[in-house]
Amino acid sequence: MTKRRAQITGWGKCVPPVKLTNAALEQLVDTSDEWIVERTGMKERGISHVEVTDLAEVAAKHALAAAGLDVTDIDLLVMATVTPEITCPSNACFLQERLGLVNAAAFDLNAACSGFVYGTATVASMIESGLAERVLVIGAEKLHFVMDYWDRNHCILFGDGAGAAVFEATTDGSGLVAHDIGADGVAGRTMVFPTFGSRGELDRQRDPAVDRLHFEGQNVFKHAVRGMAASVERALENAALTPDDVDLVIPHQANRRIIEATTSRLGIPDDKVMLNIETHGNTSAASIPMALHDALAQGRIEPGMTIVQTAFGGGLTWGTNVMRWGDRVEPIATSDADLPPTDKTVFDLLAPNREFFAPFHGTTHLT
Repeated sequence: MTKRRAQITGWGKCVPPVKLTNAALEQLVDTSDEWIVERTGMKERGISHVEVTDLAEVAAKHALAAAGLDVTDIDLLVMATVTPEITCPSNACFLQERLGLVNAAAFDLNAACSGFVYGTATVASMIESGLAERVLVIGAEKLHFVMDYWDRNHCILFGDGAGAAVFEATTDGSGLVAHDIGADGVAGRTMVFPTFGSRGELDRQRDPAVDRLHFEGQNVFKHAVRGMAASVERALENAALTPDDVDLVIPHQANRRIIEATTSRLGIPDDKVMLNIETHGNTSAASIPMALHDALAQGRIEPGMTIVQTAFGGGLTWGTNVMRWGDRVEPIATSDADLPPTDKTVFDLLAPNREFFAPFHGTTHLT
């Protein structure tokens, strides 16, 4: 009897219409387009004028349409995010109400940039066990909310967005065939932001010196390359496969240098690696489902392909999923879901951040 597995049958994404280009960053911090592209591979990233659940809702509607499913068909919703709109109820429950997923259980998952990979491994296990049949997994982030747009080393990296995928049970031999997930809490000190935590007194005012991203770029780079490469090797071993069997890698879009160093270590050529970092930046838990959507839209995925998704993130966390793609690479239907328009510029949207962090940098001049 063929093993029951979880297969992706629907996909969608949501990208904010307002873009933070490298040219705009040149007006905010001491940087240049050449410097940013050389070190990260990024040219622009989305900045959201709405909340993280709004982004997730649009991506989810596109994924449900692509799967050809009604909202009542979904029996579980998992939302991966490190920038929740609220803490209780969970963002997943908040979104369940919006979408009308009346038959779905719902919960949030926080593994930072590894969130979608963790979510995929979790729901695949639930589908394999028979606990779930059709699951909607979303990665959504509003990262600009926590960024210091006076800090040229970090503010260039991150963008906002959401990606979603529908997983359904299958016994046709396709689907998720292996996983690897892990964490290193000691190394987690290299990437921290305490903005959403309960630490401290209730009446403590936010302090720009405290409530800012702590990010040790060089240490993160080393951990990321070693962690993702080792995770891919373990997942492939679990699937009885080698890097030569891989048709496409969809990595977390953290930094082009990190991705290239990781795939080079694995011996996987560039033409087997999906990149959309140039126009999206690092969108944390949203990056892999957004890249999956783009890979399908670009015809990079064909039936029967062996697909590897791999990520690392704050925690530190890491994870890899190995999937044998099914027969369908085209959406069954499409959705006209979109974000509401805005007349705000990127500078309008970033002004609150600039104002908040200005004292830390000894200035009140925002332009």
